[in-house]
Order: sequence, then C-alpha cells, then structure tokens
Amino acid sequence: MKKGALATMIIGIVLLVLGLGLSLGGAYLAAPHSVMHNYGHGPFVYTMRYTVSTPGAGGAYGEIGHLIFDAGLAMMVIFAVLQVHGRKEDLSEKERKADKADMHRAASEAVDATVHEVDGDRRK
Repeated sequence: MKKGALATMIIGIVLLVLGLGLSLGGAYLAAPHSVMHNYGHGPFVYTMRYTVSTPGAGGAYGEIGHLIFDAGLAMMVIFAVLQVHGRKEDLSEKERKADKADMHRAASEAVDATVHEVDGDRRK
C-alpha cells in the first residue's frame, strides 16, 4: 500500500467518525429535553416542569456533521481509486525489476568475446 493511499484512508476514517459524532450530537441537541424543578419546604411543595429544545444549535451541528461525513466518504472513494491505480503501477514496477534481473543474469552468463574482422583470408 502506498503512503498516499494510506494517508487518504486514515483521513477518510477520521472524517467519517467525526461526521458521525457531530451528526449524533446535533440530533441530541435538537431533541426536546424535559427539565423538572422542585420548590418549597414543609407542607407546601410545588414542581415546575418544562421542555427545553435548542433546534438551532442541533441543526447546525447536524449539518456540519453531514458535510464532514460526506467528505469522509469522498476520501474513501479516493482511497479506493488510488489502490486500484496503485496496483497497476506496482505491476509495472515488478516488470521493471524482472527486466533488470534478466539483464544482470544475461550479463553474468555472457561469454566475453572479441570480434575479428575478416579481410580476405587474413584475420586481424
């Protein structure tokens, strides 16, 4: 695996997790929460209960989370493209290494020969 593809995969995973966390946090903030307060001492006690909701903050976190999650998905697609493209380059690299090995083997097995020119019947 190439360094660029590995870095892309790691960044993609981090973005996916961060986007999922922000989306879930935004959903939690946008959901209504019930709050209850008890007041008084002795024979007179009353309870006040109301619902609190922060849809603005929750929606913003949710939208940012979706965008970051989508960026993580895009990074994973880029990682897949780099992996497929990298395999083709790895094969050509293997072919180059095999060709070099063949050249070195042929050079080591070659017999050192000298070429003589023939000029009539006389050899030089």
